[in-house]
Amino acid sequence: MSKGVSLLDRALEIAHREMSALETGDYDEASRLADQRDKIVEQAWAVLENEAGDQYRVRLVNLTQLQERLSALALSTRDMMRESLQRSRRERRRMQGYHQAVGHALRA
Repeated sequence: MSKGVSLLDRALEIAHREMSALETGDYDEASRLADQRDKIVEQAWAVLENEAGDQYRVRLVNLTQLQERLSALALSTRDMMRESLQRSRRERRRMQGYHQAVGHALRA
């Protein structure tokens, strides 16, 4: 097996770990793994060998499919976090209004 194909296999393994990190909410680890995966793919391109073209193609298709899943999961996570922040802001405003009302009632 060529060095480039081995690197792509390693990138696939890292992509699976990245998916697990996203699923468990370990976003720092997912980010670190994404950076690591990107560097490994760049290294694989640097050592591209024509005779291993079919092997590259299969692994790159797999990486593309994983990337699509990672992107969908990241967008879903972003949307959940956005909704959570909006709920938190609404709750904070509600509590501020409550504290103001109580303060006015106590002064009266």
